[in-house]
Amino acid sequence: MTPAFRSSRLVSTAAATAIAAAAMLAAGSASANEFYVTGSIGQTSLEHEIQRDLGPNPPALPVADTSGTSLTSDDGTSLQIAAGYEFDLAALPASIGIEGFYSYETAETRNVNSVLVTDVELDSRYGARLLFNYDVNDKFGIYTHGGVTVIDYDVTNSYTFAPPVTERSDSETAFAYGVGARYNLTDNVSLVLDYTRLSETQFDGIPEVAGNTGRVNPNRLGLDRLSTGLRFSF
Repeated sequence: MTPAFRSSRLVSTAAATAIAAAAMLAAGSASANEFYVTGSIGQTSLEHEIQRDLGPNPPALPVADTSGTSLTSDDGTSLQIAAGYEFDLAALPASIGIEGFYSYETAETRNVNSVLVTDVELDSRYGARLLFNYDVNDKFGIYTHGGVTVIDYDVTNSYTFAPPVTERSDSETAFAYGVGARYNLTDNVSLVLDYTRLSETQFDGIPEVAGNTGRVNPNRLGLDRLSTGLRFSF
């Protein structure tokens, strides 16, 4: 089991435990409950970093190759559907929500690090989160949230001078957190503004084939999402 995989398992376990504990707390102090569904559209910003160290004796290639760190980012459209259950807290103008979500993603990046060209295409995000909502007044509320997010993505390696091309599909698990606001249009329909950030996710790149090195470079992904949508309560 790799350190990155062990870290992902620990994050997932800790977040799931926190969500379960909060759910039991909310259930014990709730005065009213409601089920809700939210649909949103937003912009996802994807950041990708590669670190390459060729070592003291790099192989001879048709063009010069160098060590270094490269960083790139790009934005894409995000479509998300979420469903959750909210527990109103009797003693406060507040509530706790437990939510599951799925998001279709289109963000993709191209990172050129000397002769290595790496494309990352984000396919989807899904997971669960815990929300703490505070009602400022009858119409307007704010909230914070945290939970576990899985990202599915595709990675492609190629080279500036010639093929070959190597590809891989993968998933990573990360802690996600953020803030939001909600404005009640009616008793059952609300306008929602949401910001989410994923903790930095590290993964091992596809082994390099140029020069038959099999070198595996450290990679890092960063992700932010800003969205707006409608929430329907039942």
